[in-house]
Amino acid sequence: MIPPILEAKILKDGVKSYDLNVQEGKVEFLKGFKTNTYGINGDFLGPTLKVQKNDTIKINVNNSLREETVIHWHGLKIPGINDGGPNRAVVSNSSWNTQFTLNQRASLCWYHPHSHKTTGRQVYMGLAGLIMLEDQESLSLNLPVDYGVDDIPLVLQDRRFDSKAQFLYAQTMHDSMMGVTGDVHLINGVVDPYLEVKPTMIRLRLLNAANARIYSLVFSDNRFFYQIAGDSSLLPKPVKLKRLILSPGERAEILVDFSSLSGQNILLGDSLSNRALLNIKVMTSKPKILSLPQNLTVIDEYAQINSPKRREFTLDMNMMFMGINGKKMNLNRIDEKIVMGDTEIWKIKNSGMHAHPFHIHGCSFKILSRNGKNPYLNEAGLKDTVLIYSNETVELAVKFEHEASIDYPYMYHCHILEHEDAGMMGQFTVTKV
Repeated sequence: MIPPILEAKILKDGVKSYDLNVQEGKVEFLKGFKTNTYGINGDFLGPTLKVQKNDTIKINVNNSLREETVIHWHGLKIPGINDGGPNRAVVSNSSWNTQFTLNQRASLCWYHPHSHKTTGRQVYMGLAGLIMLEDQESLSLNLPVDYGVDDIPLVLQDRRFDSKAQFLYAQTMHDSMMGVTGDVHLINGVVDPYLEVKPTMIRLRLLNAANARIYSLVFSDNRFFYQIAGDSSLLPKPVKLKRLILSPGERAEILVDFSSLSGQNILLGDSLSNRALLNIKVMTSKPKILSLPQNLTVIDEYAQINSPKRREFTLDMNMMFMGINGKKMNLNRIDEKIVMGDTEIWKIKNSGMHAHPFHIHGCSFKILSRNGKNPYLNEAGLKDTVLIYSNETVELAVKFEHEASIDYPYMYHCHILEHEDAGMMGQFTVTKV
């Protein structure tokens, strides 16, 4: 159930080249039935790209679907021309080649389609994959790094099926308003998955790749675990938790000590749906005790914020309208114009009844406050997606380090994919003075 690692081709100039083929497939999720799917280099989901800071990578995206698509590199701080937004359509039976250099902190990023008004359906069909980015600091911390053994990625999703075992996507007004959720849970594309681990400290890299479901992750014995990273960086220190809230688009890395469970089973579950997600089988072997790092990193990107420009965004949702600041997404309109290198304060207001995960392309940000109070302890690192609850206002400090032109602007949007497709999204450029 562990996503395979896609090995790079090393070009003459040291560039790491990856080939991604977006294709149709069939998968037996329900016993005895084949479900039509989309996948990347396979029938469902895509391979993991393992990269390091300062790598220059080239990605060749080939679209073998019978519809247009595009792949967005969620969490990567790269120019708009490389970002893969809805302004760049890769039509059927064509390719898009993009090349960029990675200059950002270690983080768990991911890739998924961002095609105009069809993102939700294409992700639901199976288009998503992981990007594991390391740097020298993260590799020096003596954290678990043996992929699939003690360093394990978990892609969380949910689906529902019709009577012929096909994915049942958006059908009703409720689906459009609340987002599409399902009663069958998948981890790494597997129904009823299990995982075998040694009785030691295990690192779980978690991605909520669901269209709309918010997870509240807990273990069946209510044990503590430690969050060590969020979307875009390590946390300054490990944060001790019993429950982790993860909204669509968000990532987190946790350390869990299984050394006391040799020969036993434990469940990872979702307390909001009261469902088990993953059966973890701890091997019968001699326990290995590992120490937890006391300090992980220093977040100094926003140590000083001098007279920044401020912008306000209101997330609008009612029975007849989805938008931001009273406007529905329009590909022909630039909503905000930003000067490259500037740091700004963005105030995001959600006056509705529905929580919205808010994502900004091309950058990472620091959460300054929630309704005027300090953010949660596990939000002390850098992020690119933040869950904004009902009647909540969140302030973010955001620095814009890469260029995004009128032709290839960045997006900001709700990461409930049905909300994004319905118009809760805007565009912004980042240009030199």
